[in-house]
Amino acid sequence: MKSKGFAVGIWVYGSCPDRFCTRGYKKGYGLEETLDQIAASGNLSGVMMHYPDPLNEKTAEKMKSSLEQRGLQLASCEVDLFSDPVFALGSMISEREGVRGRAIETAKRAMDMAECMGECVMSLWPGQDGFDYPFEIDYVAQWSLLVDAIYQIASSNPRVKLSMEYKLREPRTHSSISTAGEALFLAYSSGLPNVGVTVDFGHSLNCKESPGNVVALLDKYGRLFGLHLNDNFRDWDDDMAVGTVHFFETLEFLYYLNRSRYEGWLGLDIFPYREDPSRVCKLSIDNIRYMMQVVEKIDIAELKAIQKEANAMEAMEYIKKKM
Repeated sequence: MKSKGFAVGIWVYGSCPDRFCTRGYKKGYGLEETLDQIAASGNLSGVMMHYPDPLNEKTAEKMKSSLEQRGLQLASCEVDLFSDPVFALGSMISEREGVRGRAIETAKRAMDMAECMGECVMSLWPGQDGFDYPFEIDYVAQWSLLVDAIYQIASSNPRVKLSMEYKLREPRTHSSISTAGEALFLAYSSGLPNVGVTVDFGHSLNCKESPGNVVALLDKYGRLFGLHLNDNFRDWDDDMAVGTVHFFETLEFLYYLNRSRYEGWLGLDIFPYREDPSRVCKLSIDNIRYMMQVVEKIDIAELKAIQKEANAMEAMEYIKKKM
């Protein structure tokens, strides 16, 4: 792994609303204040932003200047196909006239915006693509529509990587791209080398996956394009500080990430409803750095010898010694 550094989503510094407190638990920061907070952290050098708000053709030049003045870079252009009610019943899989075309064109423009901002990755989370009830959508049509949409978007700008972020559920009860395996299959089905996967650590936990196993799989096929780091209690996307719940699984995840060919950002996708965002970011980064110190002490050949015997207790004892 050759990481570009730590990045954070600007939403981390928002008011953090939920459906019980729709105005948010905090005042939240404006865009310029958010960038000031991120720059002042001393640990963060990348920012993840959504297209078309706040990043779009009208704001791009000003955004470039604002980032450069603070020594920051755009880490990922994340296309928003989920917050506009027009996509309530689907975006890329919608069979309603005009809606699917609008989603695809928006994603194409996000690909170009990523390139314009000097970033090579456009992250695609189609949050409204899925279903809530049996018989609601045509599953056969869904897969054809997804493959075609991904091909159209990725082929529109082969210089930029399209990275699909999968999620088990929310806001739909069932997401179309819900697991690492589905995302990898769709990437391969596109037939394009610039289509890959963003692994959100918490989403992987929700799927009952092993995040470390997912990293190994995606890296094997050269499709690990992005990372969102966080933690949760496995039953919901809590977006908590990294390493605060699943310590050993995070450690294992970082071990396989360190062995991978990944060269992107370590992106913090957390949602601190009641906590100070800067403190949550710092704790996350401190935890990652500590775990990476442990990972770097691991002798790969020695651990692999233990793993050949599938000796779980010996493996755990070996890891504990490195801590």
